[in-house]
Amino acid sequence: MADKKTQTKKLTPMDIHNEEFKKRGLSGYDRREVDSFLDRVVDDYGDALDETIDLKNEVARLKTQVNDLQAKVTKYEQNEEAAKHQLADAHVRAQEIINTATEQAHNETAQARVDVDYQKQQLDTIKDDYERVKKEVAGYRTYIQDLLQKAIENLNDDDWQKALDKYFGTERFYPPDGAEPITLTDEEEIVDEDDDEEDTGIVDKDDDYEVNFDEEDDPQPMAGDSSNSETIDLNNEEGPEVQVSGTSIVFPEDYKKRN
Repeated sequence: MADKKTQTKKLTPMDIHNEEFKKRGLSGYDRREVDSFLDRVVDDYGDALDETIDLKNEVARLKTQVNDLQAKVTKYEQNEEAAKHQLADAHVRAQEIINTATEQAHNETAQARVDVDYQKQQLDTIKDDYERVKKEVAGYRTYIQDLLQKAIENLNDDDWQKALDKYFGTERFYPPDGAEPITLTDEEEIVDEDDDEEDTGIVDKDDDYEVNFDEEDDPQPMAGDSSNSETIDLNNEEGPEVQVSGTSIVFPEDYKKRN
């Protein structure tokens, strides 16, 4: 019976303490010794149960700590794995950025070299154009100086003075000996008009100091000396196109654009 009870229910210190043994026959165990031994068993068993309970509690606490630590370890492992992925991605992105920056730097350097070469070519072209234009301007200047010099020389010619007299309607007598021309007064002009009416068709009178002019003898403006503008083509072989009116000189449009 005791074995079945032990199998079905664990003994407690109180069970041991309250256990009663039946006597058989005249002889048996000493009751006091049995009770003393049972008291010791109760005390030791109670202490063992207390220690077992304490150990179970400690095991439960340690299991909780282990579970917490295991969760933290799992979280750390997940974070470490994520960090590894992030580090790998960062390395890939950094390499891509380095490659892109390197390629862009190479392209910009190549483009800068192309631009520098182009600017050098442009500078050389501008220098060549400047020297060419400088020579052309020097040639045009020499031509204009010669043209002006010829115009100044023509100012000393009597034909120039006659052309001016005709343009402004001034009557002037030119002595045949080359003396200073004499401006005719109004009375002399009236006398000349009367003489013209009487001596129609007579070119020269007997008077050495009076001269009648036919239309054929009218002074004609010299080429380049008239008050009207004269245009000389710049593109011809003789020289650039120049418009002379007094001291005004006009260059062609293409020459202006080049300057």
